[in-house]
Amino acid sequence: MKTRTLKIAIFMLWGGSALLLLGMFLSYPTFYPYLAAFAHTSEIATAPPLDTGSLATEITHTALSPVATSQPELSAPLPATEETKPTVVPTPTPVPVGTLPRHIRIPSLHLDVPVVPVQWESTEVAGGTQPVWQVPDWKAVGWHEGSALLGLPGNTVLNGHNTTRGEVFRSLYKLEEGDLILVEGEDQHTYAYEVQHLYILEEAGQPLEARLANARYVQPTTDERLTLVTCHPYGSIRYRLIVIGRLIPQPEDDGISSKIEQ
Repeated sequence: MKTRTLKIAIFMLWGGSALLLLGMFLSYPTFYPYLAAFAHTSEIATAPPLDTGSLATEITHTALSPVATSQPELSAPLPATEETKPTVVPTPTPVPVGTLPRHIRIPSLHLDVPVVPVQWESTEVAGGTQPVWQVPDWKAVGWHEGSALLGLPGNTVLNGHNTTRGEVFRSLYKLEEGDLILVEGEDQHTYAYEVQHLYILEEAGQPLEARLANARYVQPTTDERLTLVTCHPYGSIRYRLIVIGRLIPQPEDDGISSKIEQ
């Protein structure tokens, strides 16, 4: 009787171990991306503290520049003569016209997907109502309507899922400073950006004030930049991952054109 009981126990032990190994094997595709992304969390810089006056200072810096309070004496106007040349009306400077982003490519991540406009909506969360940006439900990146158009000064903001519905930004955390991000506009021109910063922000479980403070990275700026936003790590909404890219001037001899064609 004891021998039979022992055999049953051994069989159940080996059977349980086999089922455990099978479960680990079948769940590997789900857990590996999470573990890989989570392992990189400590390598991503924590976002700098919020400076409530930084955006306002940046936007109004030019307007608040010192202006001379006194003006130099003007000499008496020259008398009109026959040789006086007619006044030349200057040609108006063309006003820059921006373009909607329509496609994004990140060569280092092998990402090549369309970009579609998205809007924000009010959502009830703990502590009050919070504006939340929509995210495309398929394999596409969302452009925040109202953020800067390509080709104009300002902050062009793009978002995307990292886990479900296409997982377009699943590997965004792998970007490094200096990596290239290419965004094509409706004007068929490709705008090249170089990754300048990667930041991580505490999001889930944070008070409303903290979550609203995190939104500073999608606010307007005076420079010409690109901001990518997603959740982190894979399978979690604990953090917000922010990638900031600066526009790269594209003279013919800087080598950027050849990179764009790759």
